[in-house]
Amino acid sequence: MCVRSCFQSPRLQWVWRTAFLKHTQRRHQGSHRWTHLGGSTYRAVIFDMGGVLIPSPGRVAAEWEVQNRIPSGTILKALMEGGENGPWMRFMRAEITAEGFLREFGRLCSEMLKTSVPVDSFFSLLTSERVAKQFPVMTEAITQIRAKGLQTAVLSNNFYLPNQKSFLPLDRKQFDVIVESCMEGICKPDPRIYKLCLEQLGLQPSESIFLDDLGTNLKEAARLGIHTIKVNDPETAVKELEALLGFTLRVGVPNTRPVKKTMEIPKDSLQKYLKDLLGIQTTGPLELLQFDHGQSNPTYYIRLANRDLVLRKKPPGTLLPSAHAIEREFRIMKALANAGVPVPNVLDLCEDSSVIGTPFYVMEYCPGLIYKDPSLPGLEPSHRRAIYTAMNTVLCKIHSVDLQAVGLEDYGKQGINDCDLTQLGIPAAEEYFRMYCLQMGLPPTENWNFYMAFSFFRVAAILQGVYKRSLTGQASSTYAEQTGKLTEFVSNLAWDFAVKEGFRVFKEMPFTNPLTRSYHTWARPQSQWCPTGSRSYSSVPEASPAHTSRGGLVISPESLSPPVRELYHRLKHFMEQRVYPAEPELQSHQASAARWSPSPLIEDLKEKAKAEGLWNLFLPLEADPEKKYGAGLTNVEYAHLCELMGTSLYAPEVCNCSAPDTGNMELLVRYGTEAQKARWLIPLLEGKARSCFAMTEPQVASSDATNIEASIREEDSFYVINGHKWWITGILDPRCQLCVFMGKTDPHAPRHRQQSVLLVPMDTPGIKIIRPLTVYGLEDAPGGHGEVRFEHVRVPKENMVLGPGRGFEIAQGRLGPGRIHHCMRLIGFSERALALMKARVKSRLAFGKPLVEQGTVLADIAQSRVEIEQARLLVLRAAHLMDLAGNKAAALDIAMIKMVAPSMASRVIDRAIQAFGAAGLSSDYPLAQFFTWARALRFADGPDEVHRATVAKLELKHRI
Repeated sequence: MCVRSCFQSPRLQWVWRTAFLKHTQRRHQGSHRWTHLGGSTYRAVIFDMGGVLIPSPGRVAAEWEVQNRIPSGTILKALMEGGENGPWMRFMRAEITAEGFLREFGRLCSEMLKTSVPVDSFFSLLTSERVAKQFPVMTEAITQIRAKGLQTAVLSNNFYLPNQKSFLPLDRKQFDVIVESCMEGICKPDPRIYKLCLEQLGLQPSESIFLDDLGTNLKEAARLGIHTIKVNDPETAVKELEALLGFTLRVGVPNTRPVKKTMEIPKDSLQKYLKDLLGIQTTGPLELLQFDHGQSNPTYYIRLANRDLVLRKKPPGTLLPSAHAIEREFRIMKALANAGVPVPNVLDLCEDSSVIGTPFYVMEYCPGLIYKDPSLPGLEPSHRRAIYTAMNTVLCKIHSVDLQAVGLEDYGKQGINDCDLTQLGIPAAEEYFRMYCLQMGLPPTENWNFYMAFSFFRVAAILQGVYKRSLTGQASSTYAEQTGKLTEFVSNLAWDFAVKEGFRVFKEMPFTNPLTRSYHTWARPQSQWCPTGSRSYSSVPEASPAHTSRGGLVISPESLSPPVRELYHRLKHFMEQRVYPAEPELQSHQASAARWSPSPLIEDLKEKAKAEGLWNLFLPLEADPEKKYGAGLTNVEYAHLCELMGTSLYAPEVCNCSAPDTGNMELLVRYGTEAQKARWLIPLLEGKARSCFAMTEPQVASSDATNIEASIREEDSFYVINGHKWWITGILDPRCQLCVFMGKTDPHAPRHRQQSVLLVPMDTPGIKIIRPLTVYGLEDAPGGHGEVRFEHVRVPKENMVLGPGRGFEIAQGRLGPGRIHHCMRLIGFSERALALMKARVKSRLAFGKPLVEQGTVLADIAQSRVEIEQARLLVLRAAHLMDLAGNKAAALDIAMIKMVAPSMASRVIDRAIQAFGAAGLSSDYPLAQFFTWARALRFADGPDEVHRATVAKLELKHRI
């Protein structure tokens, strides 16, 4: 019998945590008590910043290179390039600006790799608040140094940020002296900067200690007579510093504080009990502190004579009968110790409430480290992996305990199992699970997402209880109130795992007839998913549990879940600060002689969007449940972000969310082989390549995909393509590397099995671009819309997608969520047009009064607002139904919105143009282009007539 089921109990999280700490503890005699080894001759400690107080550029670079698939060591090599006269050293001496540095640095990196390197995103990461955080161990050390009367200084090679402020993400009040290279114009290891620091401290070199992570800087400091410490790891460096100074730099027992008033226990009776238990005769005082972590039972540190102990007790007040059973904790701890699991030595269980007010048990104190941040900041990747491996080993030891052998056969319920992590050295969840199965000798479990969802939902319930106790003052932890409020976050995590498991189950279900539509109007109760005071209505089909929606119909960005709402506001800020101001320059480029080359400004904005996490937002959770490629948004969540991007003609490309790339990437995610994904999907996701989709033909009505006539003929190990295509969006772009080509492989097969899809490299001989086509005179450079001939184009057979005869199926699947992306963007077009119209009519006079006071103008504004809101609700309903029941079940709603959105946008934009007068027709405003694309989408996204026919057929089929 296995013990794994016993440890589903929340109270045993303490057991697990202490077992892990016991396994990984580092015993340092007296490291948690004040010591003094004699007088020190040192009067100041000088700290470098990067690598000592905060992560070094080298460490940040290593993690960034993994994230961006840049060869390891590239950034560090480029930083060192040129020595004292290289761009990095000149930047830190303020001889060049941030913009100049990034330009030179980017050139260096690109020359090394023979390809463009997004150095802007590295610089953004290096200077971000998320990364540039001071190591807690150093903060504590500085506090203790200053408390002993010594001076502290920071001596940093740093630089000016684009806002002209120096990069020093530290609390300046921690230091008596601050010397920054960018302000002094000299850098370490120049001896002048050390002398300047000593001069400001008023000390001789021998009176100071200098900590740095670079040997060259330390060598020069030592030559001047300064004592040095090389920092490879902040924890180790602090220990070396303690040895030199002769006093501890850590306060008492880590993670403890004075006992809260509501958690006080009677010391006298406790001391008497402990003396009897331990056989202690001393009359010295009992030292009592409370640990500031742990949520279930109050936990105390006890120092009596020479014994260090830990006491766990039930909380005060009325408790549920089975809650906070410390008796069970004691029993489990004792049993595990006998089974070889590394846990503290438990000494005694006292069930006599008269001693301290509630039952409790006592165990020995085990010094060790507690990591509250699972990313394990401040450690090398190899150390992080070692810690996670040790944790996995302990978990396996716990789960391998024989219940009967240790006398626990009657305990618990039986039968229930339990930042990019790569650069951190932490195994991914899937890898960690495989590690566990390997050590346990178990086959991998397909439904492990179920257990993860189950566990997180249980944790959410526990956190809710913690929060309740914090309101009544009965919580053990000082962080109980904040931790309790994590309930929503943890519930969302649980739901993510549940969704993954749901998709797995759904995909394994046998095919059944499409869902019949049973229309009913329903309203959800007011919740986080719906705006305050509003009601959410939706007509939805009845769906199986596998199709359970994540929430109600979200009609406002403010009603999105907290993470997505934050993403929305981040995107909005990016649009306002970066995209809208760049539009005039981007429009000018499109009209210039260089228009058929990508704008450098677009490429710069793409790197900034990537650094802001506003990249590849489009892939739906249904297509990418593991979130390997995209942001893992639902269609409803993406609808709100897509609308916002739609307010600018350039934003979709800036965020790598523009057609036709989005549809082609989704096609590769859904249907591509691993080899096809490696060759085509990854460059598209990284924004290093673009693509096109070749389907429409001039000689046939291509709105019916079965009419396609271009031929795909098998010849040896190749397919040979011949055909004439036009309106191929993006094919003129020099970055276009892939053409997704649709043609006929078998004209004699059933009508919907004649077509196939091939992945055609754009450098394949035989692809001849005849001309760029214009839309109302607009070329849409640099991608354009090309007319192309494919003449004897030979493509390897492995470039076939899914297999011959699957083209119609792929074309329909490619137009899944992508079917309504244009509709989402059209809402954005319309909102921007109406906003411009309102600003215009407020500022212009005609016939003796402002335009805004003209009755016809007011009527146009009102009509536009009503039509936008109607269309938005229909778009959101279609997206919601796609999330709820799948793309096929949402066919009617998709057809309706594709009928409605382009026509609505055309009318709204036309009213805005009318309000602007002649200016509305010019390129000074985006209205003319908005109107052009709104009109074009009545063809490009399928002709209105086809959508009307679809709606009518479904209406007649289901509503008679």
